[in-house]
Parts: sequence; C-alpha cells; structure tokens
Amino acid sequence: MPRFARLCAVALALLLPAAVRGQTAAPAEPVLERRTVPGPRPTAAIAEPDPWASAYVGLGGRTARLNMTQVDRALEPYRVTYSRLDPTDRGRIRQAFDDLVPGQRFSRYSINPAQARAMAYLALGPSERCDGPRRRGGRTRCDQTIDSLSRGAAWIHDAILSMGRAGQRRPHVEELAVVRAMNQGAGEMVLRTASCGCPAARPEAEALLTATREAVAAVERSTMPAWMSLGDQRVQRIAQVSGALEQTFTRCTNEG
Repeated sequence: MPRFARLCAVALALLLPAAVRGQTAAPAEPVLERRTVPGPRPTAAIAEPDPWASAYVGLGGRTARLNMTQVDRALEPYRVTYSRLDPTDRGRIRQAFDDLVPGQRFSRYSINPAQARAMAYLALGPSERCDGPRRRGGRTRCDQTIDSLSRGAAWIHDAILSMGRAGQRRPHVEELAVVRAMNQGAGEMVLRTASCGCPAARPEAEALLTATREAVAAVERSTMPAWMSLGDQRVQRIAQVSGALEQTFTRCTNEG
C-alpha cells in the first residue's frame, strides 16, 4: 500500500472512535430532584387568658378583689361564682361591666352591689328561667325567677333615684349605659311575668318599659347631666313604677 494511503487509514482509525464516542457517550442532562417541603405543624389552640384574672396583680389588685367579691355575691342566686362560669358567660359578664361603666377598668373602678346585680342580670338574665306554671307548696323555679325579677325592679328603683337631682354625678356615657340597662331589664320583665304566673305585674312591667325607653331617648339626644335631661317628673315616675312592680312581684311570690 502506498505510504499516503497508509497514513490516511491510520488517521481515519484514530478519528472514528472519537466521533463514535461523541455520539454514544454524550453526557446526560442533569435531573433536578423534586423535594417535598413539609408544612408547618398544626399547633394546639391556646385559650385566651381571662383579663380579670390578671387584674389581681399590681396596684389594682385590691380593687379587683373587692369587685370580684361583689360579682360573686350577685351570682349567688345563680348558684355559681365567676370562676365557675364557662368562658362564654364570663365574657358576657365582662361585656356587661363595659356597658355599665364604659371606659373604666375592672382593677381601678369600684363597683357597688347594685351595679354587680345589674351585670349579672344583663349577662345571664333572670337567675332561673320559668319552665311552666307555678305550683303551690315549696319553692319552684318560677318563684326563683320572680324573686330575681323583683330584685331587678329594686335595682331600677335605686338606679333611677341615683340619677336624680340629689343623686351622684357620673360621666354622660355611664349615665346612658345605666338607662339602657334599665330599659333592657324592663323588657325582660315584660317577657317573664305572664309565663311565670304573675299576670298582675304585666301592666306595670309594660309601663316601666315605656318609661325607661323614653328615658333612653332623652339621655341619648342630650349632652347635659341625666338629672337635667330626664327631669324630676320622669325620674319620680320611673321610681314609682319600679317600686310598685317590686311589691307586685313580692306579692306573687308570697301567694304562690
């Protein structure tokens, strides 16, 4: 074989494996591994702390303890204490406090027994619901309901007199909250009287509801102190009707 031909054959033999290797051994494209990122683990629900429980700490602890004593006394007809209420009812008690004394703190504002009873009534209603007609002999649940309504009427009597000319002076928002609470309590009395065997109290309860509704309207549209926006005549009218209603409830209880 001529020299030139041998050189071409050797060169072809050297180049051909490289070309074949280039076709058969091409590097594979990298494959990205898909990883699953675990989500956050569910955490157990944490109950919100009771804000009144923390009120015992610090300088306001004494006021908070005295207030809690008043609240627990007001809850005695319900046969429960604040700490034994479920979280929903405790929230209603705190909301009733905010409604009665807006802008005040439980650890700084001293509530009186009448305010504590109003808080319990607004939050929980009458101490016993009436499940049927009253029966003679023994104290029935309706008797207890009427007794609770009687205390509510007594509270309205005391509360309206405290807003008269000779009563205590309070911020306008507090006075408005009080008359609204009186109106709500009167509405409950209208609903409860007939079903619990005390129909004689129904006309007086309706009169009290009307009088307290007018009181709410008078205080809402005025920026003056309540004794000026209500007037002596309206104050005395509400006091007379609520006092008479308390006596009617008492007679119904004694006649049961």
